[in-house]
Amino acid sequence: MLSDIGGASRHRFVRGTHAAVPLDDGDDNSILMDSLRVLGLVRRRVEQPTIGRRAYVRLWERVRALIVLAAIIVSIGVLLAASIGIIVLAAGYLLEQAIS
Repeated sequence: MLSDIGGASRHRFVRGTHAAVPLDDGDDNSILMDSLRVLGLVRRRVEQPTIGRRAYVRLWERVRALIVLAAIIVSIGVLLAASIGIIVLAAGYLLEQAIS
């Protein structure tokens, strides 16, 4: 909800609090504003989409995606191997108990 408080400045009220946080954050490099963005109390800036010839996936985004994909595949493999190992050990133990 927007409200006009103390002149022409626009403020956004956060539900459940009595504090008002300014919408136009010219001080974009402030640690306070970054903290408020992380907490969800201040809107994040939306970057303008790149269109035309410059619209491409950046190299660091490709590298990051490759690293995340490799981490997901490795973690799924480790979880699968661990679960198969636990099943084999449990089956061996139960077989020993059934034989004796």
